[in-house]
Amino acid sequence: MQQSDELTETVDGVDTEIPSSADDDGGSGRLGGRFSAKALLVSLVSVAIGVGVGGAIPIIGSIGSLAGVFVATFILGILAGDARYLETGLAGGIVVGINFALSLLTSAVLPIGIDFFQQYGLAFGGLGVVLGAGLALVGHYFGRDLRDGLTREI
Repeated sequence: MQQSDELTETVDGVDTEIPSSADDDGGSGRLGGRFSAKALLVSLVSVAIGVGVGGAIPIIGSIGSLAGVFVATFILGILAGDARYLETGLAGGIVVGINFALSLLTSAVLPIGIDFFQQYGLAFGGLGVVLGAGLALVGHYFGRDLRDGLTREI
């Protein structure tokens, strides 16, 4: 008798194999294929590039970095084959939250910036997380909507 780690189910005398989570090819698992680490990494890199490029615009650096999040996730929405709202929202929240918290440390007068960071850094970072996630989700949504409109049969 050969022992196997695979589960089988007998229906009307026919053995059928039940796939296990060990045979996971990315389509199933704990979140049922709703989360992809690769998509999160791509989203993190693209949002970080968007924040960097948008923040490099003189005079409107802070607003430009937020616009960079929208533009980066809009482009991701256009290019992505699947809707990846979870990964895009996480990436936007992480990058902008870190950016907001670190922006407190780059103030002109460093001792005041450190004091402000100690008092309000967590709340300021939390505001960045909410703004970043919201902008990333809206940007991804509009990118997906444009892709759908461009690829739909008339």
